Amino acid sequence: MSLSMLSSRVAAEVFWGLEKRMSANKVEIIGIKSQKNCQLIENLRAAIAKLKIKAEVSQVTDPSEIAKRGSLSTPAVVVNGEVFSTGKVIDSEQIEKLLVRFPKLLIG
Repeated sequence: MSLSMLSSRVAAEVFWGLEKRMSANKVEIIGIKSQKNCQLIENLRAAIAKLKIKAEVSQVTDPSEIAKRGSLSTPAVVVNGEVFSTGKVIDSEQIEKLLVRFPKLLIG
């Protein structure tokens, strides 16, 4: 395990109290099924796995449900009801950094 990976993991445990968490976080990818959405899901799952976060990842693809969510640029990532990212595909390293920087998103 590299030092940066270890420090990310330690930071995640300190900020989120992962060892004490009982419920999984809810992560939604909003947007029509496309290559961009598939890549974003793959990147998100990689970051979640690396940080060992308990999370249920789902995809919202129904146009009427997307419309109910408001004017989000797609693809969008919503974590526990909070908009995390919109309009772009971010790589797993960027996702990891954002999750460590904004741990309140994962405090369900």
